[in-house]
Amino acid sequence: MKKDNNMLEEIKRHVGVVVEGLRSEVRIITEQHGDVMRKLEEHDRRFEKIDIRFDRVDLDLKAIKNASFDNSHRLDDHDVRIGRLEAR
Repeated sequence: MKKDNNMLEEIKRHVGVVVEGLRSEVRIITEQHGDVMRKLEEHDRRFEKIDIRFDRVDLDLKAIKNASFDNSHRLDDHDVRIGRLEAR
């Protein structure tokens, strides 16, 4: 019976060591998960800023295209008017 008690105590100690090791690993994983989440939030903020910048660039590009289109029509109109003047 004493041998069984010793063996039971040894098993309890072993299980305690294993459990403590698992707790330590879970703590590490929890800390790393927190670090990863903070990094992801940081990246989200950066992507939001980049999206805003792209929206501004898109608006600027549309304005440039419109101005170019208007200038093209003006040039065409000037060409027609110059052609008429030269034909006189």
